[in-house]
Amino acid sequence: MIPYKNIHRLSSILAYELGDESIRIEFVSGAVREYTYANVGRDHVEAMKKCATKGKGLGSYVMKNERHFIALREMRAAQKNT
Repeated sequence: MIPYKNIHRLSSILAYELGDESIRIEFVSGAVREYTYANVGRDHVEAMKKCATKGKGLGSYVMKNERHFIALREMRAAQKNT
């Protein structure tokens, strides 16, 4: 994992790892979450990748969209089960 620059020193993000179609994020709490094209969509993953490489705004982006991400994951999981 790559340490998150955390330019403003207030982020909940500790580190990240970029994949072709994903980003894995390690939070200061120790939790690690993977966001993929399949579970949250390409646009969100690419936006998070940009924030990660800039070292600015990743924690805010995740917090702002987390409810949406959860809903997307649940919807896609339900679609797989039908």
